Amino acid sequence: MPRSLISIFGGAKNAAENIRADLPRPATTHLESDHKQHAPDDAVRATVSTAHIKAFKEGSNVANVKKLLALTAAGALALTACSDDGDGGSGGDDVAKIGVFLPLTGENADNGQQIENALQYYVEEYNNDDHQYEIELVVRDDRGEPKTATNVAREFSQDDDIIAAIGSFTSTAAMAAAPIFDQAGIPQISPTSSHPDFTDLGEYVYRGTPTQDMEASLIAEHTKDVLGEDDSAIVYRQDDWGESASQEFDNGFTDVGGTINQIEAVAPDSRDFRTLVTSLKSKNVEAVYLALQYSDAGVLAQQMQSSAWDPTVVTATSLYTHELIDLAGEEAVEGWHVPAFFFAESEEENVKNFVEGFEEKFDEKPNAHGAAGFDSISMIGEALDEVDSVGQDGREQLGDALFDTTVTGATGEVTFDENGDVQKEITWLVIEDGEFVVVEE
Repeated sequence: MPRSLISIFGGAKNAAENIRADLPRPATTHLESDHKQHAPDDAVRATVSTAHIKAFKEGSNVANVKKLLALTAAGALALTACSDDGDGGSGGDDVAKIGVFLPLTGENADNGQQIENALQYYVEEYNNDDHQYEIELVVRDDRGEPKTATNVAREFSQDDDIIAAIGSFTSTAAMAAAPIFDQAGIPQISPTSSHPDFTDLGEYVYRGTPTQDMEASLIAEHTKDVLGEDDSAIVYRQDDWGESASQEFDNGFTDVGGTINQIEAVAPDSRDFRTLVTSLKSKNVEAVYLALQYSDAGVLAQQMQSSAWDPTVVTATSLYTHELIDLAGEEAVEGWHVPAFFFAESEEENVKNFVEGFEEKFDEKPNAHGAAGFDSISMIGEALDEVDSVGQDGREQLGDALFDTTVTGATGEVTFDENGDVQKEITWLVIEDGEFVVVEE
């Protein structure tokens, strides 16, 4: 039957390809293209086509590919800089300022706050140890919105004291900001952006979580081979991340012999899923893959329960969070299968140390997003020990050092490949009596 799929090259992907900020070029930047200054109301759009990205991916030198992406841009969409509502800090020769942009309000505020708390926890520990620099965070709320994220990226890029950026939570916002950071030569790590094309948007762009083409294919294989489901529907969040997750699960499930019988997109602000639930139930859908955030999935779970529709539910890693259970209620999500790259109840020493320290400081357990944030800034902290200067003079050296850095963090061993991506193992959980329980395979 017809599938309501939207191309994964939409949303922030297009924004990221079409935006290059009209920024003053740092003296140490690795980019060499000429550009012209414009007044704030002028707008010049730079076009980097998806054909470029496809062609560049086929090349053998990823670093050169990323440079070419930046050099292809001819101009920028002028954006109004974010206002500074507080003191961004004074910087200094012994202070490494890191710009942080996360959704601290809005529907993803809980996840954004988890990441910010993890960053603050790491910085406190780091600054109490013996390092050549102290870390200072400059935190901004982007609400998970691409327009706000680009404004923040522009603000950070105009601050000569900032050496790196962490953000955002959503792929949409992280991808929209990436070209601006790339032009300024600022290394950017998104702890949670899993859209496959994110790290292709700049030379020093990194992620703290695996790509959707890795994650969703593993989930599809588990659904077919372990849970024994031959057919599945897909319900995904209609943004860059959700579209990518849907596409990759579809590909992976088909590759292992499964059949996708229905695909449905839901808008990020949707709260009435009754028509969707009725449709899936009437077609006897017995399994469904959910590529949603907890704010969507919790409401959907309640309406599934109200309609007495009880399929096998398999989720993306985004739903390993107790916020899902708190919002939906224990009974509504009982038996849901949830993959995770981090499990707070693990007996691994590095996990226990992080969880205990985080819980003592914030009086709550960290979720996977917080863990990814902790490991992301851990990579920067480790790499800073190899950098001779901070601020704009240290950006390129830090970017290079990150490729050679490895940490054993809350999510296991973390190292970036030549494209800025990471590989991690999945732990399968099931929700039982309001708790996430490890599935013994």
